[in-house]
Amino acid sequence: MSFMKVDRKASKIMRALAEAPLFKKQGQVKARPAVPGERVTTTLASGVDETANTANEGDWVMTNPSGEQYVISGKKFFDRYEATNEDGVYSAKGYCRAIKNPFGRPIEIMASWGEPQTGDENCMVADICDADGNVEGEPYIIEAKVFAGTYKRVL
Repeated sequence: MSFMKVDRKASKIMRALAEAPLFKKQGQVKARPAVPGERVTTTLASGVDETANTANEGDWVMTNPSGEQYVISGKKFFDRYEATNEDGVYSAKGYCRAIKNPFGRPIEIMASWGEPQTGDENCMVADICDADGNVEGEPYIIEAKVFAGTYKRVL
Protein backbone atom coordinates (compact mmCIF):
# COMPACT_ATOMS: atom_id res chain seq x y z
CA MET A 1 0.00 0.00 0.00
CA SER A 2 1.32 3.44 -0.90
CA PHE A 3 0.86 6.14 1.75
CA MET A 4 0.65 9.88 1.18
CA LYS A 5 2.91 11.55 3.76
CA VAL A 6 0.93 14.22 5.59
CA ASP A 7 1.89 16.80 8.20
CA ARG A 8 -0.47 15.91 11.05
CA LYS A 9 -0.56 19.57 12.07
CA ALA A 10 -1.31 20.86 8.56
CA SER A 11 -3.79 23.74 8.58
CA LYS A 12 -6.29 21.63 6.60
CA ILE A 13 -6.37 19.08 9.44
CA MET A 14 -6.17 21.49 12.38
CA ARG A 15 -8.98 23.75 11.04
CA ALA A 16 -11.22 20.75 10.38
CA LEU A 17 -10.57 19.27 13.84
CA ALA A 18 -11.33 22.58 15.57
CA GLU A 19 -14.82 22.46 14.02
CA ALA A 20 -15.32 18.68 14.08
CA PRO A 21 -17.98 16.91 16.11
CA LEU A 22 -17.24 16.03 19.73
CA PHE A 23 -17.08 12.32 20.59
CA LYS A 24 -16.87 10.50 23.93
CA LYS A 25 -14.93 7.28 24.21
CA GLN A 26 -17.10 4.35 25.29
CA GLY A 27 -16.43 1.00 26.86
CA GLN A 28 -13.59 -0.58 28.71
CA VAL A 29 -9.97 -1.42 28.01
CA LYS A 30 -7.37 -3.60 29.60
CA ALA A 31 -4.23 -1.85 30.79
CA ARG A 32 -1.02 -2.53 32.64
CA PRO A 33 2.04 -0.52 33.60
CA ALA A 34 4.60 -0.61 30.79
CA VAL A 35 8.15 -1.83 31.24
CA PRO A 36 10.51 1.08 30.42
CA GLY A 37 12.16 0.34 27.06
CA GLU A 38 9.37 -2.07 26.03
CA ARG A 39 8.55 -1.74 22.32
CA VAL A 40 4.86 -2.09 21.45
CA THR A 41 3.68 -2.46 17.86
CA THR A 42 0.10 -1.37 17.27
CA THR A 43 -1.52 -3.88 14.93
CA LEU A 44 -4.99 -3.08 13.62
CA ALA A 45 -7.84 -5.59 13.62
CA SER A 46 -7.18 -5.96 9.88
CA GLY A 47 -3.68 -7.25 10.67
CA VAL A 48 -1.88 -4.15 9.40
CA ASP A 49 0.85 -2.68 11.61
CA GLU A 50 -0.22 0.92 12.23
CA THR A 51 2.69 2.22 14.34
CA ALA A 52 5.16 1.34 17.09
CA ASN A 53 6.22 3.05 20.30
CA THR A 54 8.84 2.51 22.99
CA ALA A 55 7.59 2.85 26.57
CA ASN A 56 9.11 5.22 29.08
CA GLU A 57 8.99 5.18 32.87
CA GLY A 58 5.38 5.71 34.02
CA ASP A 59 3.78 4.72 30.70
CA TRP A 60 0.95 2.23 30.35
CA VAL A 61 0.18 -0.41 27.70
CA MET A 62 -3.45 -0.34 26.62
CA THR A 63 -5.37 -3.14 24.92
CA ASN A 64 -8.60 -2.10 23.20
CA PRO A 65 -11.53 -4.53 22.87
CA SER A 66 -10.42 -5.22 19.26
CA GLY A 67 -7.02 -6.37 20.57
CA GLU A 68 -5.14 -3.30 19.35
CA GLN A 69 -2.31 -2.43 21.77
CA TYR A 70 -0.55 0.89 22.23
CA VAL A 71 1.53 2.89 24.71
CA ILE A 72 0.11 5.90 26.55
CA SER A 73 1.74 8.17 29.14
CA GLY A 74 0.67 7.75 32.74
CA LYS A 75 -0.79 11.29 32.84
CA LYS A 76 -2.90 10.74 29.72
CA PHE A 77 -3.95 7.31 30.97
CA PHE A 78 -5.33 8.60 34.26
CA ASP A 79 -6.93 11.64 32.55
CA ARG A 80 -8.79 9.36 30.13
CA TYR A 81 -9.56 6.17 32.11
CA GLU A 82 -10.78 5.15 35.53
CA ALA A 83 -10.41 1.85 37.35
CA THR A 84 -13.29 -0.62 37.51
CA ASN A 85 -13.88 -3.35 40.08
CA GLU A 86 -12.05 -5.79 37.79
CA ASP A 87 -8.25 -5.89 38.09
CA GLY A 88 -6.55 -4.46 34.99
CA VAL A 89 -9.81 -3.21 33.42
CA TYR A 90 -10.53 0.50 33.04
CA SER A 91 -13.53 2.52 31.83
CA ALA A 92 -13.05 5.24 29.26
CA LYS A 93 -13.88 8.80 30.22
CA GLY A 94 -12.11 10.78 27.47
CA TYR A 95 -13.29 12.97 24.59
CA CYS A 96 -11.99 13.74 21.12
CA ARG A 97 -12.85 15.64 17.99
CA ALA A 98 -12.51 13.59 14.82
CA ILE A 99 -12.79 13.83 11.05
CA LYS A 100 -12.72 11.25 8.28
CA ASN A 101 -9.39 11.18 6.46
CA PRO A 102 -9.72 14.35 4.32
CA PHE A 103 -7.27 13.15 1.65
CA GLY A 104 -9.29 10.21 0.31
CA ARG A 105 -6.28 7.91 0.13
CA PRO A 106 -4.01 6.06 2.60
CA ILE A 107 -1.95 8.47 4.71
CA GLU A 108 1.11 8.42 6.92
CA ILE A 109 1.83 10.95 9.65
CA MET A 110 4.68 11.34 12.10
CA ALA A 111 2.89 10.70 15.40
CA SER A 112 3.52 12.70 18.57
CA TRP A 113 5.59 9.77 19.92
CA GLY A 114 8.07 10.15 17.04
CA GLU A 115 7.09 7.12 14.96
CA PRO A 116 5.19 6.91 11.67
CA GLN A 117 1.48 6.12 11.95
CA THR A 118 -0.58 5.00 8.97
CA GLY A 119 -4.24 4.86 8.07
CA ASP A 120 -6.26 3.81 5.06
CA GLU A 121 -8.49 6.08 2.99
CA ASN A 122 -11.36 5.58 5.50
CA CYS A 123 -9.39 6.17 8.72
CA MET A 124 -10.31 8.85 11.20
CA VAL A 125 -7.98 11.67 12.21
CA ALA A 126 -8.65 12.64 15.82
CA ASP A 127 -7.38 14.90 18.56
CA ILE A 128 -8.04 14.43 22.25
CA CYS A 129 -10.00 17.24 23.85
CA ASP A 130 -11.66 18.17 27.09
CA ALA A 131 -15.42 17.97 27.66
CA ASP A 132 -15.76 21.51 26.27
CA GLY A 133 -14.12 20.48 22.99
CA ASN A 134 -10.76 22.23 23.44
CA VAL A 135 -8.26 20.09 21.49
CA GLU A 136 -4.71 19.21 22.58
CA GLY A 137 -3.20 19.94 19.17
CA GLU A 138 -1.71 16.46 18.75
CA PRO A 139 -3.69 14.71 15.96
CA TYR A 140 -3.41 10.96 15.51
CA ILE A 141 -5.01 8.25 13.37
CA ILE A 142 -7.71 5.75 14.40
CA GLU A 143 -8.92 2.89 12.20
CA ALA A 144 -12.51 3.69 11.11
CA LYS A 145 -13.96 0.39 12.38
CA VAL A 146 -12.29 0.78 15.78
CA PHE A 147 -13.45 4.40 16.01
CA ALA A 148 -17.06 3.43 15.23
CA GLY A 149 -16.97 0.78 17.94
CA THR A 150 -15.41 2.91 20.67
CA TYR A 151 -16.63 6.49 20.23
CA LYS A 152 -20.10 8.01 20.42
CA ARG A 153 -20.94 11.45 19.04
CA VAL A 154 -22.09 13.84 21.76
CA LEU A 155 -22.17 17.18 19.89
